[in-house]
Amino acid sequence: MSEHAVTSRDAPEPRGPYPHIRIHGDSAWITGQIGRDPATGDFVEGGFEPEFHQAITNLENILAEVGATLANVVHTNVQFVNEDDLDSMNRIYGERFPVPYPARISYGVAFLWKGAQVQIDAEVRLAS
Repeated sequence: MSEHAVTSRDAPEPRGPYPHIRIHGDSAWITGQIGRDPATGDFVEGGFEPEFHQAITNLENILAEVGATLANVVHTNVQFVNEDDLDSMNRIYGERFPVPYPARISYGVAFLWKGAQVQIDAEVRLAS
């Protein structure tokens, strides 16, 4: 069974000892993505909504690296700092992910890395 890790040039550089995506057979796990611009490494401006869009775009870029799309995502975890962003999170999630939507856990946290407003990770089923 194939097992390896991939780091994409089209997503923000990991800031720790982990890859963007870990693949095992036809399953993969994407490390939590936040609203950082891949070119600069800086957070996109504008708060929660632009950050969440960028985090999902980072997921898409990582998926493309292994020949997958958001349609391959079967489960996500979304962590966010401000409970007032729940409605925006649901709206953006519904706009960006295709039906059938991935299973999801979402929850509030006290803080995220360097002041991020939102983070999303994903489990993925790759084509065999």
